[in-house]
Amino acid sequence: MKPLPFAPRALPAIIVPILARTGDDAARQAIAVSSHEGVDVLEWRIDPLVVEAADSEQAGVSEQYGGSAWDADLARSYGAFARTRIPTLVTVRSEAEGGHCPVERYTEAVEAAIALRPAAVDVEMGREESARLLEAAKEAGVATVVSAHSWEATPSSQQLDTAFAVMASSGADVVKIAVMPHSMEDVLTLLGATARASQAHEVPVIGIAMGELGRVTRLCAGEFGSAATFATVGAGSAPGQMTAEQVDLVRSILLRG
Repeated sequence: MKPLPFAPRALPAIIVPILARTGDDAARQAIAVSSHEGVDVLEWRIDPLVVEAADSEQAGVSEQYGGSAWDADLARSYGAFARTRIPTLVTVRSEAEGGHCPVERYTEAVEAAIALRPAAVDVEMGREESARLLEAAKEAGVATVVSAHSWEATPSSQQLDTAFAVMASSGADVVKIAVMPHSMEDVLTLLGATARASQAHEVPVIGIAMGELGRVTRLCAGEFGSAATFATVGAGSAPGQMTAEQVDLVRSILLRG
């Protein structure tokens, strides 16, 4: 297992997502989550804020999306994340990959995320501007997680191997693939591909099977080379997530052998 370059410990990192409709709510959640043991990285999902900004535009009560008011609100809220001293991964999840952000607004939103200078940003591999966004983050000194999500099914072993290889060659610092399993064979397919990718590529990889069937990957994918898992403190961001306390307990047991 290759550790995340922006996580403080050389362990399978526990990343806790934070979703909120306002920056102030996100800031309050970040402060609350930071008091929990075992949390290595905060993931601030800002795509719900993109929706709020768009709604405000339509109502005619805010400046143009991407303007100084929205950027200032984002920066003010990020200040609370920075004060926790826990590394923050800022993510814009598009509607195409299970999130809230309209695809046509995705690039602007990721550019705003990079401007915050967090520890890392997520860049979806499937977006047209992914290569440019990865380069922009690199120039800003921000680490990148290139991601791909298969919400309908689990690709074949060969398809996953190819996807990991293509994403690992993208210039990103971390590669993340999440799939939806329909059988335990699908879960094993994901774990096998993650194990092979962790050995074949220089960058850390994250492999996740979503939903109830994939819960085991939230707990023990680190044993198969996955550099991180996503867990909850409060509301989660994806089906099958477990609490940070549960994941930390299992992680400590596995690490003790």
